[in-house]
Amino acid sequence: MKFSIISMLLITSLLLGCSSVTIVPEQVQKGSINSTDNSQTIRSSDIEITARVDESAINSYNLDSTVTAFQIVIKNISDNEISFNDDSYLLVDETGLQYSLLTPEKIRDMLKKDSYYLVPYPYVGFYYLEDYEKTTAYNSFTSSLPYYYDLYPQDIFTKFLSATTIIPGMKVEGLSYFKIDPAEHQKLKLLIYPKGTSKASPPEFSFPFKIVK
Repeated sequence: MKFSIISMLLITSLLLGCSSVTIVPEQVQKGSINSTDNSQTIRSSDIEITARVDESAINSYNLDSTVTAFQIVIKNISDNEISFNDDSYLLVDETGLQYSLLTPEKIRDMLKKDSYYLVPYPYVGFYYLEDYEKTTAYNSFTSSLPYYYDLYPQDIFTKFLSATTIIPGMKVEGLSYFKIDPAEHQKLKLLIYPKGTSKASPPEFSFPFKIVK
């Protein structure tokens, strides 16, 4: 049993390693790139925004080839309140295809649909010894009900950059999620619009990224 689990983990690691890509920011006129974390900061007269791709945010949920997460920091450097909605964040690929924000609820639904955790015992492959021990302790043979693993993607909810109002001098930070696999693309561009800004005009906060394979 231990050998099977170790072998499965090794194969998974090799597959992930083969599909890995590096996502780096491309310089924009008002931007300042930090090569340490591959982020870029754009500052206007009222707002300062820093954005980077956070690959570690979704790896633990086996979403690395399905969902891309961006770490975003927004600072209000004006004397007035500023606001952002869920539709303030858009992603565009090199073909001009537009991707809307994924809410944590939608990601949870994706996990429920695709995850092996939702396969009832005993017709399940064990990825971790802890899971095997849990089913053994549960002893489902004494119950007519199927056993399901619990799936609690707390971090997806707690780290999400939700719609909010930022008071003068303060900042917010969090993650924004999009349903896209960077390995299938050459470039991505994250567009951020403060609440009330027309999307028909060129965005003041545009973060282009180059995908290196």
